[in-house]
Amino acid sequence: MQRESHFEEARGGKVLHVVGCVTDEVFSFLGPATTALARAGREQAVVLIDELRHRHHVASFHESAELVLTPALGNPFSRWKAVLAACRQVLESGPLHAVHLHGMLPCLIGAHAVRAAGLQVPIFFSPHASRSMNMLRGVGSLALVVVRPLLRASRAAPIVNTPRETVAFESWKAAELVESPVADVFFQAGRHEARYPLVVTGGRTQSVRNAELFSQLAVLLNSEDLRISFNWIGTVDKVSRMRLNAAGVGVFDVTGDIECASRLAAGWIYLAPGSTRGFPLFLAGAMAAGLPCVAFDCPQHREVIRDGETGFLCKSERDMIERIASLIDDKELRQRIGRAARAEAALRFGESEFGAKLLAAYALPR
Repeated sequence: MQRESHFEEARGGKVLHVVGCVTDEVFSFLGPATTALARAGREQAVVLIDELRHRHHVASFHESAELVLTPALGNPFSRWKAVLAACRQVLESGPLHAVHLHGMLPCLIGAHAVRAAGLQVPIFFSPHASRSMNMLRGVGSLALVVVRPLLRASRAAPIVNTPRETVAFESWKAAELVESPVADVFFQAGRHEARYPLVVTGGRTQSVRNAELFSQLAVLLNSEDLRISFNWIGTVDKVSRMRLNAAGVGVFDVTGDIECASRLAAGWIYLAPGSTRGFPLFLAGAMAAGLPCVAFDCPQHREVIRDGETGFLCKSERDMIERIASLIDDKELRQRIGRAARAEAALRFGESEFGAKLLAAYALPR
């Protein structure tokens, strides 16, 4: 990407983020992004929908970021009309360096607002595992009719969160890969394995399938002789909590990074039993904490783990059970894989590395 000419007309001003609902997937990128921009001395604004179930993220944005909250109206048309009005408000408030659109609908709304305002400002687009990603490739789809011309007319450039997402932009000039970072506290967490074997995993309320799979494995490996314990770290819905409790899994409602890192550090093994739609943040956090990780073999996990070197990929439940057993029996193997996982995470998912990549994509000095 030729950043010098791309940004020639917009070296000053703030960065505007247009989001929609701030899900865990989006916040894992956007939260650290506001911190990186603040450290670079750049003003910024975030337009977002104030949805109750995601409100806990609002307090975690960098304090210098201007948050423009729009109501989570029941009518979708009214909801996105309010987002459009908020975008126009920020666009009229002063000079911009760039506009970053997170997700498909924010892309449509934000790019339209910039174009309607007649502004010549660089636009960045991040899909964040949007369910509408296939629209970018479908011939005759809404993306080809509206999204691509709208973005390209504004000199847009993709910033993707996973290598897989670059596929959707093969016909574009370039796509910057900036993977979500893992907080420093995970790298700083000292390993203190529990007295008896402890298999841990993590998830949020949308991880219903993973909760079910983790419960099944806990039941299969539940034996007084083996003395294996299972912990779920994170939050779950009521049905998943009942299922986990019935399988003898400990559930710890953890939302903060410090407590999450401490809980992970006691584990012997981290298990990712099913696939994930976006970036596997909990898996990356477990690697940063130095845990040997056993993960279901899916595209998302293959992008994070090198099988047999920084963790293990399994194609079946039987494979997972066998790999867990081998790691429980071999302390030296657990330590070797855990060290390799932490080293890999430090190279790819450190906060400083993330900040440097993001600022370079924005053509901002560090």
